[in-house]
Amino acid sequence: MVFTPKNRNELYSAINLWLDDEQQAITDYGSISDWDTSKVKDMSLLFNNCDFNGDISKWDTSNVKNMCHMFSCSTFNGNISNWDTTKVIDMSNMFNNSRFNQDISNWNTSNVKNMGYMFSESKFNGNISNWNTKNVINMKGMFYYSSFNGDISNWNTCKVKNTSRMFAFSKFNKNISNWNVAKVINMKYMFWNSKFNSDISKWNTSNVNNMQGMFYYSKFNGDISKWNTSSVNNMQGMFSYSQFNRDINKWNISKVTDMTNMFSYSLFNENISNWNTSNVIRMTRMFTFSKFNGDISKWDTSNVTNMSEMFSDSQFNGNISKWDTSSVTDMWGMFRNSNFNQDISNWNVYNVKNMGYMFCLSPFNGNISSWNTSNVTYMTGMFQKTHFNQNISDWNTQNVKYMYSMFFESNFDGDISDWNLNNLAHSTDKICIPIKWVVVEVNKKDVECCVLLQPIENEFIKCSTCNKCFDIYVKENWINNKKSCPMCTIKWENNKVYLMK
Repeated sequence: MVFTPKNRNELYSAINLWLDDEQQAITDYGSISDWDTSKVKDMSLLFNNCDFNGDISKWDTSNVKNMCHMFSCSTFNGNISNWDTTKVIDMSNMFNNSRFNQDISNWNTSNVKNMGYMFSESKFNGNISNWNTKNVINMKGMFYYSSFNGDISNWNTCKVKNTSRMFAFSKFNKNISNWNVAKVINMKYMFWNSKFNSDISKWNTSNVNNMQGMFYYSKFNGDISKWNTSSVNNMQGMFSYSQFNRDINKWNISKVTDMTNMFSYSLFNENISNWNTSNVIRMTRMFTFSKFNGDISKWDTSNVTNMSEMFSDSQFNGNISKWDTSSVTDMWGMFRNSNFNQDISNWNVYNVKNMGYMFCLSPFNGNISSWNTSNVTYMTGMFQKTHFNQNISDWNTQNVKYMYSMFFESNFDGDISDWNLNNLAHSTDKICIPIKWVVVEVNKKDVECCVLLQPIENEFIKCSTCNKCFDIYVKENWINNKKSCPMCTIKWENNKVYLMK
């Protein structure tokens, strides 16, 4: 009698026995190639992660609706070209990470809705040009990391909503110019690190809301100037590390809130001066390590909260003097190691809390004396190894906790003696400001050395940082060797000097 499983569980049990003890399975159920599977509706995960390559070419799959993960991570590479897949709805991950590369060109896929990751990380590169995909909704990751590079130009994609990661890391570079993508909502990482560089200029992207990383690390450099991006809210990393450098100045980005890494490490240097950035919240690393140096002077940045590393290691040196930075809280490394040296004297930095490494290694030397820094808590490395040497004596530093290496190896030698450093979490010598003092002649009885607790003869030295006074002897024995002020770095007890812990 032919083994006729009634459901997936019965079939799955028989398959497990076949894999464990083929001879016993033959005794109990007969040859796997002769099994009658006509009653089975669910074949999901049947051979998932299995070392199986038997003959199942004659299986009756006419009632199967679910084939998701059926051969995922398996060694199967047999003939299933004549399978009846008319009723199948779910083929997601069916051949994911498998060795399968056989003919399935005649499969009826007219009812399939889910093809997500179907051939991802697989060897498959067969002809599926005539597949009926009119009901497919999900194509997410379908060819992710796959070898596929076949013709799918005539596929009906009218109902597809998700194409994220569809061709990411793949070899695919065929014509899909006429695809109907009008209902697609998610194109996140669609061509990430792919070889794709074909025409998609006429795509209708009016409903897409997520283009994050869409061309990240890709070779794409085609014309997409007329794309409708009016619904997009996320362009994070969209062209990062890419070769894209085409006109997109007319894009409607009025709903975009995240531009993090959008052009970082890219070749892009086209005109985007007319962009409406009024709803953007994050511009973190937007142009870091990029070639961009265009005009963005009129951008509306009133809602941006994060500009950390926005221009770090970039060639940008444009006019952004009128930017509204009133909402920004993070400017960490914003111009670090960049070419920037323009006027930003009128910026409103009242809400900024983090200015760490903001101008580190940059040529910046502009006037920022009137900046309101009353809410800044972090200034570590802010002017480290810079040319900066402007007046910032009136800065409000009452809330700053960290100034580690703030002026390390910089040209700065200004007066910061009036700064309020009461909240510093470390000793003031860690600021690394070059010691600056004035020599004043006095009578022997007028002042006492704050370090040695004895009268100062003829003249004393006043530190511009802490306003403490000490005699020439201390200078010769401390400053000349330590290159710092003793009272900024130590405390004294019983006429002896102790290092501050």
